[in-house]
Amino acid sequence: MATPRFPHWVRLQLAYDGTDFAGWQSQPGQRTVQGELHSALDRVGIPHSDSYGASRTDAGVHAEAQMVSFGSTHVLAPASWILAINGELPPDIAVRAAFPAPYRYNPRHDALEKTYRYLAQLGPTRDPLWRRRAIWVGPRLSRHDLRVRRPEVRDWLHLDAMQDACRRLEGEHDFRAFRSYRDQREQTHRTLFEVAVEPDLLGQAGLLGIRVRGNGFMHNMVRILAGTLLDIGRGRCRPEAIDTMLGPDAKRSTVGPTAPARGLTLVSMTLGVASVPRATR
Repeated sequence: MATPRFPHWVRLQLAYDGTDFAGWQSQPGQRTVQGELHSALDRVGIPHSDSYGASRTDAGVHAEAQMVSFGSTHVLAPASWILAINGELPPDIAVRAAFPAPYRYNPRHDALEKTYRYLAQLGPTRDPLWRRRAIWVGPRLSRHDLRVRRPEVRDWLHLDAMQDACRRLEGEHDFRAFRSYRDQREQTHRTLFEVAVEPDLLGQAGLLGIRVRGNGFMHNMVRILAGTLLDIGRGRCRPEAIDTMLGPDAKRSTVGPTAPARGLTLVSMTLGVASVPRATR
C-alpha cells in the first residue's frame, strides 16, 4: 500500500473576529478564514492538505471555538503547531489549541452539538466599543428613553415573553421556516438542547445574549431565531406565535428577520473525539 501524501493529521481550535472576512470557506478574490489559515501554513513551510472546518460561518460571523483539521507531512508537538501558525496569522485570527487527529479526520462530521451566542446592546445610544460584536437595539426616541443613563435589558425588552418563546423552541422540531430561502435541504428537523436569553451579560447593563445550543443548524438559522426572539421582546409578536412557526407547513415569511451577522459568535462545540476543550467564555 502506498504511503499517504499527508499521513499526520492535526486538529486546531481557532478563534477569529469575522468582521473583515467573507466567511470561513475559501472563495476566489475574497479574504476568508480558511484562506488565511492556508497562507499561514504555507509560510510555516510544512506541506499540508486542504483543511476542514466544523462550521461554515458566514461573512461577519465570529468564532471562539471553530474546529479545523488538516493533514501534514510532519509530526509536531501541539505547542509547536500553536506557536508556528500564530506567528504567521493576521491579528484577527488565533490558534487556541492543537491536538493530534485521526487520519483524514473531518470535524464537521463529528460535531455532536454546537453553541452560538447572539449579542445585542440596548440603550439610548449605541456603544461604539461593541459595534463589531453586537447589534444596537435603540429606544423609541421618547424623552424618557434618552434620560436613561444605565439601562437594563428589562427597560427595553419584554424578557418574560422572550423566555416563554425560548422554551417553545427547545426540543426536536421541524425548523424549515428558520432558514434562508437559498437553503433547500430536505431534512429540516433539528434538536435545540437549550435556548436562553442572558440579560446584562458579563455584568454589563444593557448587554443581552441569546444562547442557542443544538445538534445542527441550517443556513442563517441562529440569526433568524435571534431576529424572531428580538421581535417578540419588542412586542412585535407574541411568544405563542412560535408554535405556528414550527412544523412542515411553516413558512419563512411568518417568522422574524435575519439578524445582522456581526452579532453572532460560534462559542463552543462538542466533538465525538475525546479531550476537546470548550472555548473560554
